Amino acid sequence: MHYSVKYACARSDTLLYLEFEDGKKGVYDMSPVIGEGVFARLEDPEMFRQASSDGFTVTWPCGLDIAPEELCENCVSV
Repeated sequence: MHYSVKYACARSDTLLYLEFEDGKKGVYDMSPVIGEGVFARLEDPEMFRQASSDGFTVTWPCGLDIAPEELCENCVSV
């Protein structure tokens, strides 16, 4: 399975819209982890909305990323 995220953007202050290399499209809800551990930095909606794909996974300018396997396996297909 290809987990690579080819496109990502924030749809709200907690939701990511994702397109994967294999053609899958989905929405991933980050609300359960925002504010926890390293993801505390994403409590700032302005920072969260800067989500983008580096061609492999979702990254933020503050240096955060999230495992592409987590995104692919737990997003809701659209």
